[in-house]
Amino acid sequence: MLRNKITDKFPIRSIVLKVCIALACYLYTTSPYTYAQVKPAPEYQVKAAFLYNFTRFIDWPPDAFDSPDEPFIIGIAGKNPFGTYLQEIVSGETVNGHPIIVQHYAARKDIDNCHLLFINLNEGAKIKEAISAMSQKNVLTVGNADNFLKWGGMIRFYTERNKIRFEINAAAVKAAQLEISSKLLNVAKVYNLQN
Repeated sequence: MLRNKITDKFPIRSIVLKVCIALACYLYTTSPYTYAQVKPAPEYQVKAAFLYNFTRFIDWPPDAFDSPDEPFIIGIAGKNPFGTYLQEIVSGETVNGHPIIVQHYAARKDIDNCHLLFINLNEGAKIKEAISAMSQKNVLTVGNADNFLKWGGMIRFYTERNKIRFEINAAAVKAAQLEISSKLLNVAKVYNLQN
């Protein structure tokens, strides 16, 4: 009789244990923290695609590279809002024969040589400092801050009617000796310093 009670309870415990393990695995893989690590917000998926496409419609001078096979570096200054998404988009892609790689710089002081820099810093002074540090280089600076172009940045993302759009400071791009395709200018809002 005792043996029947034990064997009757054991399968139930086994099933409950398996269900708990399965539930824990499900909650772990679908938790907001884990999901955010794998897939960024839709806004940043769109912005990542834009960053890649900017490399198709902007030309860098030959002396922006030390060698013909030097990588084209997309840098991210500050918090990385793209997760692995930007890296996945550019994987295997090139800019005029230069393989594209993504580097993350946690702080302004860590920024090394790059060709396109997405500035995602949270204070105006730090953003201005990052833009200023890139001003004498052939680096396309991109950001979200309202005053990004006024501070000398080159491309600013903004939202209009629930769509991600971008504005270009053509004078700053020209000063960095970068050439913008008219196709890109036609779909952008062009920043005027008098605004």
